[in-house]
Parts: sequence; structure tokens; C-alpha cells
Amino acid sequence: MECALCNVSISDGAQCSVCKKDIGFCCADTTEQSFRKLRGDRKAVWKCPKCKREALPAVAAVAKHTDASDTILNEIRDLRKELACLPGLVRDMATVKSELSEVKESCNFTSNKVEEFSARLAEMERKLPEVEALNSTVQSLTNEVSWLKEELARNDQLMRLNNVEIKGVPVKKNENLYNILDRICSEIDYGVDKNSINYISRVPIQNSKDKLIVVSFSNRYIKEDFIASARLKKSISAEDIGFQGVTHRVYVNDHLTPSNKKLLTSTKTQLKQKGYAYIWVKYSKIHVRKDDNSRVLTMNHERDLNKLL
Repeated sequence: MECALCNVSISDGAQCSVCKKDIGFCCADTTEQSFRKLRGDRKAVWKCPKCKREALPAVAAVAKHTDASDTILNEIRDLRKELACLPGLVRDMATVKSELSEVKESCNFTSNKVEEFSARLAEMERKLPEVEALNSTVQSLTNEVSWLKEELARNDQLMRLNNVEIKGVPVKKNENLYNILDRICSEIDYGVDKNSINYISRVPIQNSKDKLIVVSFSNRYIKEDFIASARLKKSISAEDIGFQGVTHRVYVNDHLTPSNKKLLTSTKTQLKQKGYAYIWVKYSKIHVRKDDNSRVLTMNHERDLNKLL
């Protein structure tokens, strides 16, 4: 037989598993001894040099394909490692999305409230002129009411201008107030004709079981003379006017309105604190004087207390 590569007659050789040709051992790049030592399976896949050369590109392609596959697999493994945290990121994104939804709802709520407040503010601004006009009216009415109260207080005091109140006279059953008045007149040495008296009556004292006596004279001059005579006497006791064993003092004063009595009490308190020496009531008006050389001040209202230095 001939060698398929060199066409030289050979007695023995190796057969290529690809082209099936007989190849001399010299052309097969092997020795007879080496070829004989090959196992049966290796002999079955043995290739001649020519078929080996022809197979190299395919092997290279397979190797290249294998390298590319390994690279892709490595990249896939790296990608899988990187994507391992993806579920956590998804959960975090879901949480963020939920929180953003709540923030959005809160913003919408706040926006609605702002719009509501803006509408209310606009309405208030629209009504502000009406409110200011109403406030002006209320202030005017307040001033008018205050003036009317003062006017009523003045008129109330004018109606009492001829009156005297006598405090400290015990109440007796079936008493005769005219007789009591006569005894007081005798004690102060001032006679009063019965015709000069408009009326005489008992009047309850606030927060007390006692009652004072109010005498209304026909004119204020008699009333002022009566009070002046009582003050000259300086001290009158109930015993002096016929109440045996009753020694407490009897007071004769102008018949002041409740508001003027309150003002008198407040004025006395202020005088003690500020060292005023004199306070008296004449013609139902409260007068004060700090000392003999100072001017006389008249207290008509609580605000007049600010005049006291």
C-alpha cells in the first residue's frame, strides 16, 4: 500500500479516523512503536497531520466560544451578585413609595386647608370694613351708655340732694321716726318743722340686718344746716336719743348713691396711702385736701383718684 501523503509504498502505517487514508509512520509524525502503544479508543480517533491542521480552526473556534461562554458566565455570576440586593431595594422602593404617597396626601390636605384659610381670610378682609364700622358703632354706643350711666348716677344723686341718712339708730317695734328725729334735733340744737320734711323712712343696709333712717327735707338748705349742726355736736350715741344702755354712735351724713358710697370708700383708702389730711362730703360731692396749703379736689368718678398725688 501507498502513503497517502508521499505516495511511497509502505508495508504498514496508521489509518486517519477522519479521511480514512493510510499514512506512513514517517509522514504521520509518529513512530511505529508509539502508534502501537496507543489504546484502542485513541487509535480510533487518531488524525493524520493534514486533518489535524484542518481541525485547528474549528478547535480554536470552539476554544474561543468556550472562553466567551466563560466570560458571559462570569458576568452573569457578577450580575447575579449585584442583583442579590434587588429584592431589598424593591421593598425599600415600596416603602419610599408608600411614604411619598402619605406625604402627597398630607400635602394635599395642607393645600386644601391653606385654600380654605385663604378663602376665609378673603371673606374676613371683605367683611373688615363692615366690622370696623360695627366696631365704631359699638364704641360709640359704649360711650353713650357710659355717659347715660353717669347721667343716671348724677340724676339719682340729685334726687337725694335734700336727703339725710341717719345710721346707728336701733330698730324698735312700733317706733315713731318723727319722735326719733325730734330727739336728734334736740341733741344737736337744731329745730326742724314737721312741714319741712317730705318723708322719713327706714331703708335696709346692704349685707346687714340693720336699717338706716332716710329723711327727705323740703329744701337742701335745711338739710345742709341739719348736717352742719350734727357735725358740730361731733358725737351722738343711741343712748343720747333715748335708747337706754345702747352706747354705739349715731352718724348723720348725706344720702349718697351706692356708687358714690363705693367711691367714698375707695377715696378714703387712697387718702390713707398718700397722706391726705382732709376728706368731707358737701352737697353730696366728695372733696379732699392734702393739707392746709393745697387745693381742694372733687372726686366725681373712680378715674378722679388718679389726681391724688
